[in-house]
Amino acid sequence: MRKDLNDARDLHGQAESAAAVWKGHVMDRRKKALTDYKKLRAFFAEEEQHFLQEAGKDEGVPEDEQADPAERFQSLLQAVSELEKKHRNLGLSMLLQ
Repeated sequence: MRKDLNDARDLHGQAESAAAVWKGHVMDRRKKALTDYKKLRAFFAEEEQHFLQEAGKDEGVPEDEQADPAERFQSLLQAVSELEKKHRNLGLSMLLQ
């Protein structure tokens, strides 16, 4: 009986240790995801500002020459959506709210 009680305590201690390690691992991954997301959002904001400046300069230019900034803007939107999909399982939306 005493041996069973000691075994149960040992298992409980191991389970608590494993849970703490797992929680630390998950939190580290969430922090990294949030950092990556913030970096990408900052880059996106900078590119958007650059895009708007170019669009303001090129208002008198034919539409064929304005296609490049629009394509670059579209690729940035795609990169942001891919990052959000990648980190959705990490609870990123909960951290941002």
